[in-house]
Amino acid sequence: MPNGGTDCCGTCWFNRANEGKRGSAHHNRDISSHCEIRQLDIPNPFYTYCSNHPYHRPDRDPIPIGPVFTHVATGALGEGNREVWQESPDTEEIRKHLLEIVSNPEEHRDKGYHFYTSPAYFKAIEQLIDWRDERVISALEELARHPGLDKARPSIDGTIQLVRNRLGFDD
Repeated sequence: MPNGGTDCCGTCWFNRANEGKRGSAHHNRDISSHCEIRQLDIPNPFYTYCSNHPYHRPDRDPIPIGPVFTHVATGALGEGNREVWQESPDTEEIRKHLLEIVSNPEEHRDKGYHFYTSPAYFKAIEQLIDWRDERVISALEELARHPGLDKARPSIDGTIQLVRNRLGFDD
């Protein structure tokens, strides 16, 4: 298994070397690894990761979510951390998609693979904050208004406050 987890570009259907299929059995080492949705050459596909991997987005989400990470070994046995290698592309289409993920997290739920990572809606919020996109607050407020979220509302309200603080709004 790759040191950072099996949710790597080497097993991703968006890697040209996998010819649209998921899993390392489909990885063709004669084809250069290239992310089709980010237009990015991947020099070390089994140690490179993003939130669009099939383990996170099994419904094949082709719009980039957050940055691309690489495994950085910090110990003698190869253990380590993921660090940002390439920032996310920034387009209005991507921003709108991230806002949709934030305002409807249940419809965009990861299917449970969170080894070394976090759910897509966390990545979406982080990315929108990094871009200083204030619409993330409105998306969270929309989420807080959804019926049936009474138990989650305090957590959502807390997240709204954290986002407002990170964006520099004083209340």
